Amino acid sequence: MELKVACIGAGCAGTSHMLRMEKYQPGCCIAFSDIDRSNFDRIVAGYLDTGDTRTAGDLKTEAFELRPGFRDLPFYTDPEEMLQKEDINTVIIASYCSHHAAAVETCVRHGVNILLEKPIAITREDVRQVWELLRDYPKVTVVNLSLRGSPVSETARRHILNGDIGRIVSVQYVNNVHYGDNYFRRWMRTRQNVGSLLLQKATHDLDLINYFTGLKPEAVAAFGSRQVYGGDMPDDLTCDACERRMLCPMSIYRRKLDASRPLPGSSTRLCVYAREIDIDDNQVLVIRYEGGVTASYSQTFNAPHHGGQRGGYFIGTEGIMDFRFYGDFEEHPDTGAYVKGASTIRITRFNDRPGSYTEEVHDWANVGHFGSAENLAQGLISLLQGGESPMNASIREGYISAVMCLAAQESIETSKVIDIRQDI
Repeated sequence: MELKVACIGAGCAGTSHMLRMEKYQPGCCIAFSDIDRSNFDRIVAGYLDTGDTRTAGDLKTEAFELRPGFRDLPFYTDPEEMLQKEDINTVIIASYCSHHAAAVETCVRHGVNILLEKPIAITREDVRQVWELLRDYPKVTVVNLSLRGSPVSETARRHILNGDIGRIVSVQYVNNVHYGDNYFRRWMRTRQNVGSLLLQKATHDLDLINYFTGLKPEAVAAFGSRQVYGGDMPDDLTCDACERRMLCPMSIYRRKLDASRPLPGSSTRLCVYAREIDIDDNQVLVIRYEGGVTASYSQTFNAPHHGGQRGGYFIGTEGIMDFRFYGDFEEHPDTGAYVKGASTIRITRFNDRPGSYTEEVHDWANVGHFGSAENLAQGLISLLQGGESPMNASIREGYISAVMCLAAQESIETSKVIDIRQDI
């Protein structure tokens, strides 16, 4: 099948998907739609070194020769019009999460293959609608859960499937986000736009626990609160325009000045103490899986820059696997891309000699999402060509992850344990 790709929502995520598809299938991208084309133009200009290279982020380190015509792709403000006028068989949906359900409905009517960004939606009603639309949909449908596909993730999963630590008994997983303030400096800081940071961040980690263990979650209990961000400052205030820009502990102006780095764009330097902020900045979950297996998960968005952690302990009947995405890492001073970084797996078994363990190091410098982005792009192409790719999440797997996040939020608000067996 000749691949003919369009994108709904051509911001950072959508444009990244298109660029990676172009890398493996040059000329496959046909058109895109968005409210305007400014983000697409800015990111592509940065990628081609004709604009601010920071806008290209990790893409700059995955450089390849991009066809000249890519920057002039046809642009539409209405996805329906785009699908009617252009010859398209595959659509990337990377619009605001609150618009996912409507975009999925449009794509299903036109019978195209779908790559849907996570989360599949942000409200219980929309999540159910997306699931009902896609559960028996005959075309290729995948959800972009981007921690899958990284070499360290695939290796860790293989260790568990091979029984290297025996049968899984419990999981202890942590995500301390060292760039957490970024979520509160831009559009992602309200429930209306994102639902919760469970749906934006935990959805990846919960899916990874499900993916590694192969177990079905049954119940979720959770606590959460907003401890650091939000307040009584104006919603449109930016750090550079604030009279406290040299005193505030969260001043991005001072932070960049001290590091001799340029300020980010105006849309990403908003005050983190704004009135409109209404999402929690820390959550703790307890999950019961089938067979009585348990998992704990916590995430916080106030870790210092080099205090980031993501990963945890997978505890089996014959040993423990310590799985960590972040070891030492270093960012490029201009683009923000990681120029140094490694993930680790350490396995300790009960019957090993004292002090013995097996350790693996996976380098992910200069690639996106710990090395998963390109693998998932190749996996999608394989699926579209009639092959297989278990690392790409199915709509069912994306649905289960979203249901878990919604159940956790319900538990936070009601102080109840939420049984999800009937939902999945």
